[in-house]
Amino acid sequence: MRKLLTILLIFLLTSLHMIGQNSEEHWDTYMASYENGKPGSTTLRMDLIDIAPMQDFNYVLVTGLVYETSKENGFPENEIFSVLHNAADELIEIIQPETDFVLVGSFMHNGKRLEYFYLKEQKNIISKIERFYKIKYPEYKFYLNIKEDKEWDYYLDFLYPNEETLNYMADQSVLRNLEEAGDDLIKARRVNHWLYFTKETEMNKCKAELIELGFIVHYAGINKETNLPFELQISRVDNVDISSIFPITSDLRKRAKNFNGEYDGWETSVEK
Repeated sequence: MRKLLTILLIFLLTSLHMIGQNSEEHWDTYMASYENGKPGSTTLRMDLIDIAPMQDFNYVLVTGLVYETSKENGFPENEIFSVLHNAADELIEIIQPETDFVLVGSFMHNGKRLEYFYLKEQKNIISKIERFYKIKYPEYKFYLNIKEDKEWDYYLDFLYPNEETLNYMADQSVLRNLEEAGDDLIKARRVNHWLYFTKETEMNKCKAELIELGFIVHYAGINKETNLPFELQISRVDNVDISSIFPITSDLRKRAKNFNGEYDGWETSVEK
């Protein structure tokens, strides 16, 4: 079971073209804590959530080097990072001539850096990768496994972030935009929030709760352009560093759900 590791979570957003892929890819990185208390770093293609499982890519290949580290968090020493990245790049060169594939992500945790590929065919992949490791990285142990995964459970149920982590990443994205505009995130400022509901009565009940919490209501009425027709726009002066804003947005999401509604996000001004 994953838990959001707030103080360590990293959000990385890039758009790039990977070898063997034709469409633009959206890669993110996040960190979470696991049952053994150690953090794990997951890098994955977020865009695949809209099309997974991909037809004919029925086999998942999970493979990577096992490393030793003196760090309590289980992450590698600095000099090992380059070895792990090089090995990951070289794996693509091994797989590419053998079968069509989709590289969906990687996972680093407790002495392992594992790459996740979905393949059309297994062919001689196992033997070729075993030979690669033994020749190029004889001083390292390695993990190597291929299994059928037509439903893409490894991607959907393990690599893809849970709802709490996705919400945290969304807040981080807003904060990144503020920082890129020169905001140091120190000043408290008005923060606007939007919530949507199916029924006016439920919107009004939620509105009453939020007023008690010090929120100011700027609009409560119909919005014909949204799936949930009743819009509630509120604001409050708050700090916007991640430790402050994430608990606020998490609470608003829960309150909206309590009244069969949805929290739709927030915005604020740039303060320098």
